[in-house]
Amino acid sequence: MKASKAGKIAIVPTAAVVPTGTLLHLKTSDIKPSSNNPRVLFDAEPLRDLRESIRHHGVLVPITVYPLRGQAKYAILDGERRYRCCVDLEAEQLEIEIPANVVEPPDQISGLLYMFSIHNLREQWELMPTALSLKVVMEKLKETDSKALAKLTSLSEPQIERCKMLLTFSERYQRMSMDPDPTKRIPANFWIEARPILDLCAQELPALSKEMGREGILDRLVEKYHAKKVKSVIHFRRIMEAVDLAEDKLAKSAVLEVLGEYIRDIQLETRKAFDGFVVDNKRVQGAIRACEDFVTKLEKSRLEHAVDKEELTLALKRVQAYVTTLLERLAGSDAPEQESSLTQGARPTEKK
Repeated sequence: MKASKAGKIAIVPTAAVVPTGTLLHLKTSDIKPSSNNPRVLFDAEPLRDLRESIRHHGVLVPITVYPLRGQAKYAILDGERRYRCCVDLEAEQLEIEIPANVVEPPDQISGLLYMFSIHNLREQWELMPTALSLKVVMEKLKETDSKALAKLTSLSEPQIERCKMLLTFSERYQRMSMDPDPTKRIPANFWIEARPILDLCAQELPALSKEMGREGILDRLVEKYHAKKVKSVIHFRRIMEAVDLAEDKLAKSAVLEVLGEYIRDIQLETRKAFDGFVVDNKRVQGAIRACEDFVTKLEKSRLEHAVDKEELTLALKRVQAYVTTLLERLAGSDAPEQESSLTQGARPTEKK
């Protein structure tokens, strides 16, 4: 914030500076929410605590407003949550005055950049409204470089990249993440986590991709989310993990076959479909490492020179019996009953 030659206040959008101006006490009827507010979504539940605080203590932190040209009203630059709570309380017949810091009207970009800065000082906005506001900044300033945008908006570069990814989806999907009803809203992270699945289908399931199209597959995933068969959007990572862990073409083919079934069957839940691939592979890899560690330790111990061999021999026979049983089971045959008992810790009896 800096003073102009005329003594007026101009806004410098930076997270370190909050503009100051004339402090007034306004009624809600004197104020209009800004049509340029990037936040857009104001869910009722998170406002409850703030509303109760204002009920008992009033508005403690002044909102920031600017005069609307040709009107006797002020538009909000910062503080719409406080304003909305006051409107709710007035509906309960409570009269509340709102302390307001009145500053010079900013242009659209200055206002947006200031709101971005305030957003980083307080609670996070929903990601989709942030992305759509970032789009305005990019178009107006003709700037797409993530580092430059991070400096302008005070967003981090990873946040910028995530916003850019959201902007690659069509408006139809973007609107799903802007639903005023949080129970119907598709979280913005859904699209980010789903994109690798769409790319995988395009690369590995060309017949399915040709039949349904990229948006057709995405629509199925949305249906699964509404049907609560995607319990969490991060469960999409199980699919990619299952593919990454596939050790050969046969294993990968099995994962892709399930992926095709998963997309076609709305009722097939993500973890149920893919956890087996992930858990089994991790268990196998853990067993392989255990075997390698075991052999390495035995080799380093030079046990062939051991003096007390009887107890060692019995221990090694237990290992041998277990390994023989496991190898037979992996080959598809049933282990003999006596050997099966050895896997439960019984020691072999020596033949007389």
